[in-house]
Amino acid sequence: MERIPIQLVVCDIDDTLIHKDDHLKEETIQVIQELKMRGIQFTLATGRMPYRAESYARDAELTIPYVANNGSILYDRGRMIWCRMLYAKIIQEITQRYMEMYPLFTVIFSFTDRECPLVRTEWIRKRLGKYKGYDQTLGNTPEVWNQAVHKIYVLDDARSGMIGAFARELKRFANEISFFQYGEFSIEIVAGGCSKASGLTRLLEYLSLPSDCVMAVGDHTNDIEVIKKAGIGVAVANADPQLKAVADYITKGERDQGVKEAVEKFVFGERREK
Repeated sequence: MERIPIQLVVCDIDDTLIHKDDHLKEETIQVIQELKMRGIQFTLATGRMPYRAESYARDAELTIPYVANNGSILYDRGRMIWCRMLYAKIIQEITQRYMEMYPLFTVIFSFTDRECPLVRTEWIRKRLGKYKGYDQTLGNTPEVWNQAVHKIYVLDDARSGMIGAFARELKRFANEISFFQYGEFSIEIVAGGCSKASGLTRLLEYLSLPSDCVMAVGDHTNDIEVIKKAGIGVAVANADPQLKAVADYITKGERDQGVKEAVEKFVFGERREK
């Protein structure tokens, strides 16, 4: 059976489109512009909150919503068109226990326009002024925990193994939260049922498109579900082995060069052949 032509390209940001850059490279912007000239839509699927993804959305001149905060937000040119928030109190007891056992355990709450730590750890001190909200310590109080947030981000800069232990305990709350672990460094926790794949499902409903016409590109384990859902799932060369294991194609190039390679192979190439 002939494959449906790609009508939408969805890309992760960090270590897929960029490394540590504040903006997309000009070469990447040119690829996105050529996609649009050919009538193919382009958007992002990121774990970032919108305020930390907007510079890339502007560089790409997005005209459709993008998936943010690991699928719990759909954002479109300055407005949140859909979101699902997390009730922090669900994981209060377990998180406070780890904060007490490990003073270096950093906990951050994400809001619409800022990300605030509960306690100012050494990791936070080194980054004051880098991200909006890092200088606004919330406190580890019942009032702070009794609210809805977009995301709870926990990290262990020492990589002591506590992140793995914390993740195992979080599985008890599988019906109420979704979480994404990044090795022994950190975990992002969002509302239950949310992932980049669920965000893509909502986006496709919004655009009235089938998933078969999507090419998704990523690099980490939080991209696994969206890579599997897309018609073509691509892992860039620097991707996590778990993502490579489920991808339809692994690029030879890393990051933005891999994205360009995939677009040329599966989008531009198939149109040149017709």
